[in-house]
Amino acid sequence: MPDKLFIQLHPDKPEVTWLRRGTAKGPVVSRVGSLSDLSGEGIDCRVIVFVPGADVVLLSANLPPMSQQRMSMAVPFALEDQLASDPDSLHFAFGRRSGKEPLPVVVVDHACITAWLSRLEEAGVRPDVLVPEILALPCMPNTWTVLLDVDTALVRSGLLSGFAVDLPNLALVVRDALTRAGGNVPEQIRLLPGARGADTEAEDSPFLGSLDCKVIEGPREPDKLVVLSTHFDEQHAINLLQGTYGREAGIGQIWHTWRVPIVLIMVWLMVWIGGLLMDIADLSERNRLLTAEIETVYRQVFPDARKMNNLRIRMERSLDEHRKTGKQGAIGFLDLLGRIGVHLQSAENARLTHLYFRSGALELRLEMTDLQAFDRLEAQLTRKAGLTVEVLSATTRENAVMGHLKIAQPR
Repeated sequence: MPDKLFIQLHPDKPEVTWLRRGTAKGPVVSRVGSLSDLSGEGIDCRVIVFVPGADVVLLSANLPPMSQQRMSMAVPFALEDQLASDPDSLHFAFGRRSGKEPLPVVVVDHACITAWLSRLEEAGVRPDVLVPEILALPCMPNTWTVLLDVDTALVRSGLLSGFAVDLPNLALVVRDALTRAGGNVPEQIRLLPGARGADTEAEDSPFLGSLDCKVIEGPREPDKLVVLSTHFDEQHAINLLQGTYGREAGIGQIWHTWRVPIVLIMVWLMVWIGGLLMDIADLSERNRLLTAEIETVYRQVFPDARKMNNLRIRMERSLDEHRKTGKQGAIGFLDLLGRIGVHLQSAENARLTHLYFRSGALELRLEMTDLQAFDRLEAQLTRKAGLTVEVLSATTRENAVMGHLKIAQPR
């Protein structure tokens, strides 16, 4: 179990009182200093901060069991008649209850809790528990505990109830609280003199004798924080770090602030990724079609080819072989194609459908508009290009001539 660092905030001075409890043996003594002295004390500790009892109000709300979210909306309305301030300016923290018991509530001004947390944050102290000092007083069955401080008295009247009052009005307020307690009047009131000086001890006598209740006086407790830290039970306290001030609310607040930009970014990423996947699919399909077209052209040029991998390299090698090999006077495929290309371009409405190159000869399959145009092309290739042209076939079909020519270098 980690050590616990207890810090007591004071209402009228910037200094704080603190002590550390853990497995180490020895006397427990509190120290007083500035919050900046605690910047390294909270490491590996559970930090528990006691806030002044005079700055909080402990109440109870008669509400049926409901969810935490609905409760946070219902409590301000249920307690509105008991509050002197606007509920919107107040923070409400809830305690645990069983069944249909009244809900214990701690009410504190937003300005107070914000100031406390700001002081702690500036000093590098991150509290795990922020609790009214009233709920750290000793709690015994059928007993109210009253701790007399220098000018204030803290009264714990139940497991999660109590109040703070200035000393001159202590007897009056306690008597009124006993009257309102009805059937829950304690059997006794335990008085802890606290840090008051010895010369004020006699002033306690009027208070002891003015109540219609048994009052017992406990030992003087000069170190208030030692008393609070000794009797503090986190299971029987109300942590003010709830709702907006809860640790889990930090992430929730960040999400609430940034959720719209985050959602927009996520939508944009999804659209971008979707578009990217569509582009990849489109490019893959284009690559497949181009590969199929390349294979078709390769088979047309090299009908005897069997292997269809690395077509670019195979095409380059085959063309090189055709350039370098062959009988004397033979010409390569590209040279022959270059000589007939000019005449093919000038031919009217000529469309090349197939092209083959075998044994130094180029075979063309053409589609032309009429037989006269076909004859003119044959004549140009023979006379102007100086090539040997053999008409393998020429057929007329639906106002078009389908011709098959074999062209070679004359021998």
